[in-house]
Amino acid sequence: MTESYFENEKRTFTRDILTTLWRVIVLYAVVTGANSFVTAYDQGLFLRDVVFIPALEMVLLCGLLELCFRYVRTGMDFVLLAGVNLLVSLIILALYELPMSVYLLIFPLLISLFYFSGRLIAFAVLQGLVTLALLYWLSPHLSRMLTVSNAMLAAAMLAGTAMVINSLRKRMFSLANNLVSATEEKQKLLMQNVEMERNSRIDPVTRLYNHKSFHEHLGNILAMQASASMDVHLALLDIDNFKVINDTYGHAAGDVIIKFVADRISDRLEADDFASRYGGEEFGIICVEKNGARFQEQLERIREDIAAQTHELLDGNRVTVSIGFQRLQADMSKEKLFEAADSALYAAKRSGKNKTVQGSTLP
Repeated sequence: MTESYFENEKRTFTRDILTTLWRVIVLYAVVTGANSFVTAYDQGLFLRDVVFIPALEMVLLCGLLELCFRYVRTGMDFVLLAGVNLLVSLIILALYELPMSVYLLIFPLLISLFYFSGRLIAFAVLQGLVTLALLYWLSPHLSRMLTVSNAMLAAAMLAGTAMVINSLRKRMFSLANNLVSATEEKQKLLMQNVEMERNSRIDPVTRLYNHKSFHEHLGNILAMQASASMDVHLALLDIDNFKVINDTYGHAAGDVIIKFVADRISDRLEADDFASRYGGEEFGIICVEKNGARFQEQLERIREDIAAQTHELLDGNRVTVSIGFQRLQADMSKEKLFEAADSALYAAKRSGKNKTVQGSTLP
């Protein structure tokens, strides 16, 4: 995952927290407003000091945080935690007669966990401890209601929570890293399996499909043709005088010529064509949805491309191929189709080589 993805996720989470803060303000106003009807204090003073003024201060604070969210791109997570800490402080000061409210200082610390940052956790616990000390020393109302032991307990709870949260963060990172490693290993094995499967179907010299793939594909095409009428042609190509090339110039030169012929075949293939190295110096092409004249024209271009080039490693001589092809006839099996194409190839060889012969034209 990219860095921009994590930044977008962080901003989305920050947006959710800001929305939650607005809901907290509404909840605070509703609960304290309802409490004004049962409080022993003067209702007017209670509404002013506990409900309206704190709620207004919190609204202004959230408005400021919204502006920061809109314009601040770097460090918004720290700004948010400081804002949450300040909002919690306003609630604690408004509810000073409830000493347990100081434990609300833990909320910025809890929020920091979801940013997965050790620095942010350290910032949250430090600001919580500083805020607790300032509230205790600067608020006479709170210092009267909050005992020293309660303040120390709150400070210890903040520090302990920070340690637990940091341990959780490290554990989550460890699990995430293990998951990433396992996923990468699984993908690696999958790619290896795909490559092995591909290699089992590909001829290593020509990078065309091999003999096994040729027969599998031809079988599949015939099965499809049985249920849906298609124009299917099979062509067999054989390098002329290949034994002479091997005997005269060596097997290394023969491999180069085989690769050359395969490349010329590949250059002329179209979308629905399937080419393979059928064996030795022989190649096969399976063609669907193409009429005989067009397929013969394509085969002629392949033959001409091969014959047009001279080869330095053959002392400037040319290489030619003979081609025989056959259209699939009604009720013709795979074996009969192959025999007809092979007979056409033999006819091309017998009539002088470097020719393309269509099986249906044979007597």
